[in-house]
Amino acid sequence: MPDVENLLREELKRTAEKVQPELLRPLQVPTRRPSWRPRLLPFTAAAAVIAVITAGAFVAGLAAAHKPAAHKPAAHKPVVSGSAPASLPRFYVTTSSSPGGRGIQAVVRTSASGQVTGTVHVPSALPVEWADSGGTFVTAAADDRSFIIGVQGGQAPTKSGLDLRLFRFAISHAGKPGHLTELAPAPMRNETTEGIALSPDGKLLAVSLMNADSVAAIQVLDLATGATRTWTAPAHSVYIPGPPSWADGSRVIAFTWLRSTQSGLMAAPRGIQLLDTAAPGDNLAAGTLIVPNGVVAAGSVVSARITPDGRDVIVVTWRDLTPHASTHTVVVQFAELAASTGRLVRLLRTETERYDFAHVITVEDSLGVLSLSSQGRYALVQGTQFGWLDVGGPDQGRFTPLPAVPAGQYVNFAAW
Repeated sequence: MPDVENLLREELKRTAEKVQPELLRPLQVPTRRPSWRPRLLPFTAAAAVIAVITAGAFVAGLAAAHKPAAHKPAAHKPVVSGSAPASLPRFYVTTSSSPGGRGIQAVVRTSASGQVTGTVHVPSALPVEWADSGGTFVTAAADDRSFIIGVQGGQAPTKSGLDLRLFRFAISHAGKPGHLTELAPAPMRNETTEGIALSPDGKLLAVSLMNADSVAAIQVLDLATGATRTWTAPAHSVYIPGPPSWADGSRVIAFTWLRSTQSGLMAAPRGIQLLDTAAPGDNLAAGTLIVPNGVVAAGSVVSARITPDGRDVIVVTWRDLTPHASTHTVVVQFAELAASTGRLVRLLRTETERYDFAHVITVEDSLGVLSLSSQGRYALVQGTQFGWLDVGGPDQGRFTPLPAVPAGQYVNFAAW
């Protein structure tokens, strides 16, 4: 039996002894996020319980925060206002189920207003309900015109791995999507994709994944030749990589990592690691750790992306101020770290909300720094709301909500 399953079973058993049965409510299965792979579905309930208990361990030195009434995610309705900066990318792309639930589509919107400029159908063998909850991926080159959609398929979602299909398309100056072209068969077979990232020049695609034996890897695919190079974590390391991002002229890849030997898969903090693709070797764990314990300013790192110049890393952190309460007061923060040291440079934005038990897991599991503009000034982010955040422009910390998915849902992947 895998170490992670033993860990979850033992901790759940200890926790269950403290539970008062009369206080339990029926468990609602949360939707979202591909990073909790299909192979971990049998452990979802256990991880959820452990998450609520262990999240409090990461809280330290917090000031008293305003506590609004507990609510469901559907309360937020994006309203775009104010003028958009001239250097803001003009368009962003997300994926969703097609109208009437007939397949999956890529949706192009203007960054200034969120208005839809075009859609394109994406072939998929996955059930439609996965379109909004992690069955698809999207990434873009630095030109804000070239996009790649990744779709997992080939097996039932409950199997240990899925094949990855890749489709490329471009958008016009007016934001109209062109013809969708499937790339040569991707080498990721019977594996579970965690995220993809197109290099700034559009020539290389980085893919973070887990294979059927729970071995983590990052593969870089040359889109012109089909050649691949793979970095693999040591066997039995229970080492889970997050979505990759590129820097330093398509040489350095940054990604979050999670060691599931820590208590509670969903509450365990993610460290941040840098991989120099020009260096010799193929050991994924040999890269540079810049945030080894995954905790920044008393919050647990959930997602991170390196800026194109390689100088900084933009992260989103999470902390639950009331992990044992029936409603959870959560603090979501976006911050800038120095890539050379991992130290906090500045806090960009803080969001405080309250959620009931059924939704607090979904919110944490959906947080992300999803995409950075070509100069690293603006980021598409999913916090308690989806939108763009000024991370290096003239008005750092400014957040503008954007439409992307139906109210009450969250964006797992978006790109510009």
